[in-house]
Amino acid sequence: MSRAFEYLRASRASEIASLRRLMRTGEQILAISELIHVLQRERGASNIWICSAGRLFGDELDARALEVEQRQENALMVLPEAVAQPGYSRFCMLIAAALQSLESLPSLRQQIRAGQCSHAEAMEGFNHIIRTLLNLVFEATDTASEPEISRALIALFSFMQGKELAGQERATGSAGFAAGEFTAEQRQRIQMLIAAQEQSFATFSQFADAQNQQRWLLMADADSQIERLRRIACTGAQCGENGVLQWFTLLSQRLDQMKQIEDGLCSTLMACCQRAIAVSEQAEPQHLTINDDASFSLYVAGASWLGEQEMTLDSNGLAPQLGRSVLSLIREQAQRLQAQADELATMRASIDERKVIDQAKGWLMQQHGFSEQDAWQALRKSAMNQNKRMLDIAQAILAVAATLKP
Repeated sequence: MSRAFEYLRASRASEIASLRRLMRTGEQILAISELIHVLQRERGASNIWICSAGRLFGDELDARALEVEQRQENALMVLPEAVAQPGYSRFCMLIAAALQSLESLPSLRQQIRAGQCSHAEAMEGFNHIIRTLLNLVFEATDTASEPEISRALIALFSFMQGKELAGQERATGSAGFAAGEFTAEQRQRIQMLIAAQEQSFATFSQFADAQNQQRWLLMADADSQIERLRRIACTGAQCGENGVLQWFTLLSQRLDQMKQIEDGLCSTLMACCQRAIAVSEQAEPQHLTINDDASFSLYVAGASWLGEQEMTLDSNGLAPQLGRSVLSLIREQAQRLQAQADELATMRASIDERKVIDQAKGWLMQQHGFSEQDAWQALRKSAMNQNKRMLDIAQAILAVAATLKP
């Protein structure tokens, strides 16, 4: 029975080690969140500068670039060491992809300044960098092993994704207002971005804690001024150049409010990790420190217990008092782990669905030259037309793709 207890101790120690690693990952996510926020700011300023032919926000570009460089340095400081670690292969690969995309920033800025980069190319450049950073957050969501932490991670990732879509809406709208008119493609893109935001925030609401849900409800509906400008953007109505500053200011204020909720979600995540670690540490049985020979040996029927009481073996050959004590601990641990596994299975299904949909989007982008939003809209439209789930459509597309492979 002492060996069983050793493995029980090892199970709890492993659980605590995993939680501590998750907590470090939470610190990394917080730094990534800060970096993404300032990248969104630089993207917005760059788009206005390009689409106004250099008339607006020229003095903003250097300030926004400096802000990004500072946050990038902070993010690099909290990354895990580049050494082999069990279970870190994919995470390290995604870090490499994110770092490589960040290395393209100086060249992108130079092209923007030199007028060698269109609005669409600048958007895609910033979008790609932010997407690689969000992939790191999603990877953390996919590897969490404690239900409360998984819920916090899914809520955080979904909100960050919705906020990024809101940032793309700001950038697309800024381009249209700066140019004085919206193209048909820009109008369609804004409509798709609004719909995609609703989907991300619906997922967030499903998994978020009550406090952050309430904070979001207070600001979820865009104010009347934003809705008025959205109607102008989506209907092709004439808009003066002065609309760009109003649009950018209002959407920036909204994004800053979202960032406050995002910070709250990061705090919730860290609190969940700290709470889970504390619970695991306190669950350590006090009598683990008692000498094993005195406490957990087997007893011959009729042998004396502490020189006073007579003890007999139960059907398992254990002294009943101690046997039940150890077995109950193991049983409780097993039941708790099974409950976690059941809850995680449900949440993992949501994550797996997103992976399938992302794979289908990637195939559509590769085969038909769609943008990410166009691919998502194609999936969504097909699902609505056929009265099926997007997951079903995505699985069908991947099945077709598999048959076309050489």
